[in-house]
Amino acid sequence: MNRDATTIFADIDSFDVERFVAHLTPDVTFRFGNAEPIHGKDAVREAVLGFWSTIDGLTHHLVKVVESGDTMVAKINVEYLRKDGKSVTVPNADILEFDGDLVRDWQIYIDLAPVFA
Repeated sequence: MNRDATTIFADIDSFDVERFVAHLTPDVTFRFGNAEPIHGKDAVREAVLGFWSTIDGLTHHLVKVVESGDTMVAKINVEYLRKDGKSVTVPNADILEFDGDLVRDWQIYIDLAPVFA
């Protein structure tokens, strides 16, 4: 594993949950939008699979990545493929805090309303 943003977000876009959670510490804290934070790799796996069941795919288009110490901030345009076949792109920002090469805290700032409108 490494801290490469391109690899991390490509693993999410693969729709392979094991590739995604491989980037997380066992005790990770994960917060998606305004949802309550969830704790632990198993809880994240379950939540991500639940979310992925509501869409047909996604692609992260990295705009800018800034790193400082153990923190990475990514400005991203996320393209979602909806269940009706339409594509919707929304802006978002992710803040990832690392412990070594694994993410121990991940916050995602996004408005998903257009994806489900």
